[in-house]
Amino acid sequence: MDQYKSARTEADHIAGLMRAALIRAGLSEDDASRVRGLVTGNGRAYVEVGVLRVAAANTLLEALPLARASHTNADDPPTLPAESF
Repeated sequence: MDQYKSARTEADHIAGLMRAALIRAGLSEDDASRVRGLVTGNGRAYVEVGVLRVAAANTLLEALPLARASHTNADDPPTLPAESF
């Protein structure tokens, strides 16, 4: 039970930090509220981002520094290197 409580605390804390960062990046509180902490039956902590509206996902993408550096033309879809598969 202690492992579950510890994992829940960690997941909720990180999810809260992510929600705050998303709001600072320009997402609405409603969109940011889709981020939540989860704990599996075996005690593993996760953060679920959930489903975002396309506009919110685009705002999030624009806020990510690596996305801007690697994807400069908004009309072109993002590409993955062949070796990633």
